[in-house]
Amino acid sequence: MSPILRLATIILMSALFACVPVKQESQQDHNQANVHYKLALAHLQADNPTLALKELLIAVKQNPKKSSIQVALAQTYQRKKAYPQAEKHYLEALKLSDNDPRYQNNLATLYLDMEKWDKAIDYFDKASKNLLFVNAHVAVTGKGYAYFKKKDYPAALKYLNEATKLVPRYSSAYFLKSEVYHALGDTELEKTALQRAIELSPQFIQARYQLAVLLLQENSVEEAAKQLKVILEFAPTSELGRKTQKLLKSLPAP
Repeated sequence: MSPILRLATIILMSALFACVPVKQESQQDHNQANVHYKLALAHLQADNPTLALKELLIAVKQNPKKSSIQVALAQTYQRKKAYPQAEKHYLEALKLSDNDPRYQNNLATLYLDMEKWDKAIDYFDKASKNLLFVNAHVAVTGKGYAYFKKKDYPAALKYLNEATKLVPRYSSAYFLKSEVYHALGDTELEKTALQRAIELSPQFIQARYQLAVLLLQENSVEEAAKQLKVILEFAPTSELGRKTQKLLKSLPAP
């Protein structure tokens, strides 16, 4: 082999071997990112968003192109009320996932937290119209809630009714309908919606509390007390449970 050919071969082989560590390092980074991502999910499940955030900030540096990491980071920022950062990562997740309707729905919930009702409606609408989104009724309900917050009650009821047509046993939509009827001053329909929500989800303590309040307004003290006692069975140490205990103690003795 001539000296020139030998030199060319050495240069070529050097270039080829130089590429290997880069690929290995990239794969290693992605594997490590996945480890930190899974740790973060465990911290979120344990209601520790601060530790989750630490893990996700490492994960996103190691694999910034993975949409699930971006959306988990967005959700964590949202839980910590760091809304601008959450919005940034939701938008990045949407870009990386080609507008996954689940992420559109998540971004819409962020806009609810930010009280940007029109933006929330826009993204709930996009999610609900995507034929691949299995929880379209959730997005439609969110859209109804956003209209409720805008005080557009007819539109709110329109979309909440649409949600219950899509999934007749979706108790959250009935509860939100009760909120709309409350705002409209229609006590009877409010009560009916609350009773339906409880029928579908017996552990729906917010609905039970609101029903108890309505029953007290009607002087149905015994029926109200029954609802309050059920709340204490399900969630005695929750914030609503403590509120229920105070209300129960204030009731006149039978």
